[in-house]
Amino acid sequence: MSYLIDTNVLLRSIQQAHPMHESSLQAIRILLEQDETLCIIPQNLIEFWVVATRPIEVNGLGLSFADALYELEQLKNCFVLLPDTASIFPAWENL
Repeated sequence: MSYLIDTNVLLRSIQQAHPMHESSLQAIRILLEQDETLCIIPQNLIEFWVVATRPIEVNGLGLSFADALYELEQLKNCFVLLPDTASIFPAWENL
């Protein structure tokens, strides 16, 4: 089965001080150990970038441009990046 990973799980997986850090990593590990396909879409990457580069004092991670870019590359290497097509939203609406 394929799973679309929520952006919050992606963010928590790199935010070591967050209380949900270990839980997010464990969820990813469990699914990978079960040979599940873990997917992301461009929207995940956009949302991740916005929060990752936002200053800490306004609920962001405060990453530099270079660090955020590195993390995006890691996400694209770890998960299947699905294309964002016009059919995604209608499929979601049907759910």
